[in-house]
Amino acid sequence: MKLLHITTDEKFIDSIYWQFNEVFEGQNKFIVFLDNNVPSPKYVTLNNNFITIKKDKNGLEYCLEKVVENDLVILHGLNYFQSQIVLQSKNRDKFIWFFWGGEFYDNPKAIQNEILGIKTKSQFSKTSLFHKIKTYIRPVFYHLKHATKTPELMILEAARNLKHFGVIHKEEVDFLKKRNLLSQNVNHLTMTYYPLEFIFKGIENMKIQGDNILVGNSASMSNNHLEAFDLLEPLQINERKIIVPLSYGNKEYAQSICKEGRHVFGKNFEPLLNFMPLEKYNIIISQCSIVIMNHYRQQSVGNIVAMIWMGSRVYLDERNTFYHYLKRIGVVVFSIKNDLHRSSEIALVGLSQSEKNLNRELLKMNIGFDIIKRQLYKNITEIINEY
Repeated sequence: MKLLHITTDEKFIDSIYWQFNEVFEGQNKFIVFLDNNVPSPKYVTLNNNFITIKKDKNGLEYCLEKVVENDLVILHGLNYFQSQIVLQSKNRDKFIWFFWGGEFYDNPKAIQNEILGIKTKSQFSKTSLFHKIKTYIRPVFYHLKHATKTPELMILEAARNLKHFGVIHKEEVDFLKKRNLLSQNVNHLTMTYYPLEFIFKGIENMKIQGDNILVGNSASMSNNHLEAFDLLEPLQINERKIIVPLSYGNKEYAQSICKEGRHVFGKNFEPLLNFMPLEKYNIIISQCSIVIMNHYRQQSVGNIVAMIWMGSRVYLDERNTFYHYLKRIGVVVFSIKNDLHRSSEIALVGLSQSEKNLNRELLKMNIGFDIIKRQLYKNITEIINEY
């Protein structure tokens, strides 16, 4: 079997390389496409099974040639470059798309406007005159220079033409199908970039050792920090620290969240603004018995799983499909809307030991690499056998 992976440079590609070589050893080749001014990958660890190309016309032609030569093509994410590959290929059924989220949730032609809270949208999501003019010009630019539609429309067109779609939970597939963003006949493959063994390599026995509160995972508006702060403010946090990771994402947004956080929580507010060694970061978050991930979309799956594994009480928004997946498999997880309020005597109380133990067992059963490995092998071989 010849499996071709086409991806941009991202930190979790090393995980998927490890997984596929455990399941289909020696049968994988990776194409990592880079911008013209980027000499080498920042995150992907290169070896003889990887080749880097430029994200240009020559790179596109090279990918189209390699698509023909391989049995299956796994697209990691779906951006403008990958969409062109799909739409110019004659056999689209050989593509498997592993979903990242930004393809739709950061796409103004899809569901971008539904992932921000009212307060966040009002303060940070303002459309300038320049942006409005650019919106009118972009279709003409892409038509004249590339003979294509705009990237966001190309992604939507490619998405509806792909037969195989990979994500951990079927709830996300159902949600996207209802929005007519996927083919109604799409084939769901169960996969994750973050099997437990990869997330916890070296820290398998780390457990929660404090009562601080973790809010969000990055300096991204989709964390809806302002709304989360409003929910926390009436609660009795006492001397607890409000830990807010802001080292990854938009720096201006991070500074605004810092200002608001210090105004609301004073000395209890502790933003993480600088990148730090993973070991130090893990120590900080292991002191958080309460976790609030106020995303209205599936996001930060690896962080959520990590905190549940370590024993935190995790709050998610019910609009997040991952919340419903966790509830379906029996994980003890909580609703921001229904459970995080001042009338609840246990809103900021850590989980019991029995709840922690149950969550660990359920994660092992559903996201451990043994089950992911079996599902991956079954899914891929079934697709191959169709041809």
